[in-house]
Amino acid sequence: MAPDTSSAPGASSSTPQPPDEKPSAPPVNILPSLIPRIYSIAHPALLLALGATRFEAVVADPTKELLSTLPWLTLVQIFYVIICLPPAGSIPSTETSAPAPADGKSSPRSSGPGVAVRHGKHGKRKQHANSWTCIWSRLLPALLSLSVTFALATPVLTILLVLFGAPLTTHNSETVLCAVHLAVLSATALAYTHGLDRVVWNEVWGISRPADAVWGSALGTGLGAWFGAIPIPLDWDRPWQAFPITILVGAYIGYAVGSLLGRTPLVYGKRVKFTAEEVCETEKKTN
Repeated sequence: MAPDTSSAPGASSSTPQPPDEKPSAPPVNILPSLIPRIYSIAHPALLLALGATRFEAVVADPTKELLSTLPWLTLVQIFYVIICLPPAGSIPSTETSAPAPADGKSSPRSSGPGVAVRHGKHGKRKQHANSWTCIWSRLLPALLSLSVTFALATPVLTILLVLFGAPLTTHNSETVLCAVHLAVLSATALAYTHGLDRVVWNEVWGISRPADAVWGSALGTGLGAWFGAIPIPLDWDRPWQAFPITILVGAYIGYAVGSLLGRTPLVYGKRVKFTAEEVCETEKKTN
């Protein structure tokens, strides 16, 4: 009689196992050094100052002013992501030197007068090459994220603006420029830190990302633009009520508030929960 191997340890199951769902990306941390932490706080204030100083010019000629300030906004956002945020796929490390050997003895290859001479001769050249490598490793993802912002985020936001009431047959330049500003504010940092991760972008559209400075600024931009549209149909007869001035004012304010609020201990890492079922599903995924 043949032995029964169905219950033997190590026997492979014939039933295929479903693939595990890809875990959600964790919240994004500001880089730990001093300069990124300082600039990450000054950055929202810089954007608000840029919007405040150019507000009268935007009211006078929205199309011309939005077009002329777009390069400055782009440079400020690119500088922010390069200085303050880790690029997609990277793990920021706080280690600045290699660990010492466990036995406490220095390696013969890492000590001695000959090594000192070699370090003095080639150290500056190697450090210079490493600095350029570090800059390029951040600049390339920043340029790619900017390309994603203009190629993908801008058309999507343009369509959303029209669906939510922007003029379809008139004010086309204002609509497109408004969408570009909203895209640069909200999508540049998301694309830089997460790339084209499908899970992350599903969470973005589902408003279910864990709170951090990147997601907080993107969500704040959207909510600010939403509330900024309220004064447009009111009969106040003010020149600043013209489309899309108040939408952009609300977006800039929302960006600043969301960026700072997303870093606070009370909000950081939290998710927006709508129903009890979603709370249970989120707990199962995290556990």
